[in-house]
Amino acid sequence: MAPPFPREARCIREALDRTDPQRRAEFDRDFQEALRKVAEDYDTGHIEEVLDDWWGAAILAEYPPTEKEEAIRARADRGDFSGLVRIDEHGQSWREDEHGNLWRTDDNGDLWRETPDGKREKVETNTTPEEN
Repeated sequence: MAPPFPREARCIREALDRTDPQRRAEFDRDFQEALRKVAEDYDTGHIEEVLDDWWGAAILAEYPPTEKEEAIRARADRGDFSGLVRIDEHGQSWREDEHGNLWRTDDNGDLWRETPDGKREKVETNTTPEEN
């Protein structure tokens, strides 16, 4: 995981300049256009939009994905989300195993499993996900 990266025009520009000067030039054009719009209507939201649009690109330029991260992305692109964390309708995170079972530990330390057919059950604490 990449370390925190400031969402600031200067930092975005420096990251792009170090890694991809052509993209830095695109950022410069977008940022200058936003400044022109701000000068016309005093809406600084134009700058925020440019920062939002380019912040992720700067992070990826500065901290490119590892081979493992690229492999995970490729699997997800193919529709294989096994091993990734899922968030349910109650904001709970679940981790999927190779059998399609979802697992989570609640605030009390209890282990829960949801089977592919949607059945949720509390699992005995001496049972690990690998044993089921």
